[in-house]
Amino acid sequence: MRNAMGDELNDAQAELVKAYRTIEDVLRNRAEELAPYEARNATKALAALWQVMNGLDMEPGQLYDLGA
Repeated sequence: MRNAMGDELNDAQAELVKAYRTIEDVLRNRAEELAPYEARNATKALAALWQVMNGLDMEPGQLYDLGA
C-alpha cells in the first residue's frame, strides 16, 4: 500500500489504515446498528486514527459529517 507521496507503507502501518477504513465504513453505513455509546466511542476511535492517517500522508479527508 502506498501513501499520497508514493511511499510504501510497512505492514503495521497498513493495518492501521485498514482499521481506520473499517471503523469509517461501520459509522457511515451501519451506525444505526450500534448503541449510542458504541457509536460515540467508535467516533472517538476514528478521530484518533484520523491523526495516524494524516501522519502517514493517506489524505483521510474531513469527518465533520460523522461528528469527529
